[in-house]
Amino acid sequence: MRATLAVLLVSFLVLCPAGWGPAFSPPAAVAADTWQLVWSDEFDGPNGSAPDPTKWNLIDAGGGFGNNELQYYTSRRDNSYLENGSLVIVAKKENYNNHAYTSAKLTSQYKGDWKYGRFEIRAKLPYGRGMWPAIWMMPTDSVYGGWPKSGEIDIMENRGDQMNKVSGTIHYGNDWPNNQWSGADYFLPAGQSFADAYHTFAVEWEEGVIRWYVDGVLYSTKTSWFTPSAPYPAPFDQRFYLILNLAIGGPNTPFTGFTNPDDSVLPQKFYIDYVRVYAKTSSSGGSLIALDRTGWTATTSPAGSGAANMLDGSLSTRWTSGTPMANGQYVIVDMKAAKTFRRIVMDSTGSNNDYARGYEVYVSNDGVNWGSAVASGAGTGPVLTIDFAAQTARYIKIVQTGSASYWWSAYELNVYN
Repeated sequence: MRATLAVLLVSFLVLCPAGWGPAFSPPAAVAADTWQLVWSDEFDGPNGSAPDPTKWNLIDAGGGFGNNELQYYTSRRDNSYLENGSLVIVAKKENYNNHAYTSAKLTSQYKGDWKYGRFEIRAKLPYGRGMWPAIWMMPTDSVYGGWPKSGEIDIMENRGDQMNKVSGTIHYGNDWPNNQWSGADYFLPAGQSFADAYHTFAVEWEEGVIRWYVDGVLYSTKTSWFTPSAPYPAPFDQRFYLILNLAIGGPNTPFTGFTNPDDSVLPQKFYIDYVRVYAKTSSSGGSLIALDRTGWTATTSPAGSGAANMLDGSLSTRWTSGTPMANGQYVIVDMKAAKTFRRIVMDSTGSNNDYARGYEVYVSNDGVNWGSAVASGAGTGPVLTIDFAAQTARYIKIVQTGSASYWWSAYELNVYN
C-alpha cells in the first residue's frame, strides 16, 4: 500500500476462469491436511449492518497517509456495510472533514494478529481512474522500528485504470528514502476485468518464504529481505494484522499515476466476500493465533479502573492499578471455557513505564486452584510477551512480582495458541 515506490518487477499472463458472485464456496484449494482454518469473517450479517466490531477496527482519519491520497476514512454506514454476504466499502465524492472524498478502512489489529499463515480473501474490485483498493498487512508491534524496518506485506493492490492487473509486494529495509521493496504483477486475459467478477487473492507466509496466488495460481515467491536491526528472517518473523481499504489517489499519488480521479464513475464499491486465515498444521514451529476474546472478563487486584478495557481491542483505553506497582498485584482473565494456549501478550504501549517489572503466570480450570507457575520472568518494556509450554485451562492469572513507583497498566491483553 506504500505506493511511493511501487514499480513492480515481474509480470505474468495467466489464463484462468473467474468466479461470478459472492455465494459461499468451500476453500477447496487449501489442503485439509496442510492448512487449518483458524479465523474468518464471512460477512453474513444483516444487510446494512456494520462490520463485526470484535474482528475489525474502522479507521476515522484523513491526511494523505504518506501517499497524498485524497479520501477521508469514516466509520459511517455510508462508507462500509454488509450486503448479501459481502462487506462493501464505498468511495464517494463528497466534502467531509476538509476532504473531497470519503471511503473506509478496516484493520484487524489486536483482534486478529498472526505470525505466519495463509491469508485468503475473495473480492470484486472497484474501477476508475484514482481508485486504489488494497488488501495488505502491517506489523502489530513494529519491534524493528518504523516503516519499512518492521515490514509490510501487500496481498493485493490494484490501480483503477488498469483493471486486468493486480500486484503483490513486500516492503522492508532501511528508512525512507533508502527503503526497499520486491513484488510482482498478475494479469487477467485480454478483455477481462477484476471489476467484473469475484476473484480469490491469497498469500502463504511461512518462515523464510512468502507466496502470492490469484484464483489458486501461484505467481510470485519471495525469500529475500532484510531489516537493519535484526538477522534474517526479520522483519517477517513477527505478528502482522490485516487491512482492507479503498484509497483514492490524486495528482501527487505515484501508485495511481499522478492523475486526478474520475469523478464520473463515483461512487465505487469494493466487495469482499470473505476473509479466511489458516495455520499450517504440519509446521513444527506453527503459527501463533490470537484467541477470540468475545465474552471474556477480567478482574484485578487492586481493582483500579477499567479491567474490561484490556479485552476491548482498543489501544485508546486501558486498565490501570491506580497505585504503584507492588508484589502480589494480579490480573485474572476468565475465558468462559477451557482453551489451549501458549503465549500471553500484555501491551502497555501508551503508558510505556507501566509494564510489570516482574511476573508469574498461573492457570486454573475453576478459578480457585492455581497450582505452580507455568511461567515467570521480568518485564523489560511496554510489550510483555510471555511464552510457555502449551496449557489447557479456563482461567489465567498474571501476578506482579516486581515493584516500581509507576502504576501497573494494560491497554490490551491477548492470548495465543
